Amino acid sequence: MADSDNSTTLPSVTHGRGQRRTAHGVDRFDDADPALVLLQGWLRAQHVSHVLCRLQQRLERRVLDAAAPDAKDKKVGYSIACQAEVEATTAALKLQDKIPQVQARSLLGVIAKLEIIAGADRDIDDPTDFPWPHIASVLVDLKEIAGRPPSERPERSVVHADCRRYQAMAAGLIGLEKQAAIFHLGRGSALCTNAK
Repeated sequence: MADSDNSTTLPSVTHGRGQRRTAHGVDRFDDADPALVLLQGWLRAQHVSHVLCRLQQRLERRVLDAAAPDAKDKKVGYSIACQAEVEATTAALKLQDKIPQVQARSLLGVIAKLEIIAGADRDIDDPTDFPWPHIASVLVDLKEIAGRPPSERPERSVVHADCRRYQAMAAGLIGLEKQAAIFHLGRGSALCTNAK
């Protein structure tokens, strides 16, 4: 009896190593696949960058609306917010740069790497240009076959801590530590706590 290609049994597709259920019923992944860890870090940096962008936009509006004597204090907060957004965006870009060095260990890891690539381009180029619709199509196919990598938003407390960290870095980088203390950076970052 001759062998047939059709008789080959395909291995079952799993959702990757390290998947476990939490008390809340949400799938969590441990560090089994470095590409999944990279995706989580990138999603966190992207989210914090967007929160800081909204903060910067609100402060810009306040600077534009402020009377001349009040504008100087508001410009300090605005400058810190602008630089903090740059720091968070830079963190996301650094994670994107790691994609070629990170080896996926599962189909979900491959999906995670493609999610970062496609997600990064959404902010830069026209997503209707080649090859982005094609990559999006491949992502849809892969997700249908293998499932979706974890993509929950970071907890609020984590986002707040990241916002404060980037604001502190920004204040140091633009030499406004003393002004930041006067401005009450903690109160300025409270604006960040209102953003989701």
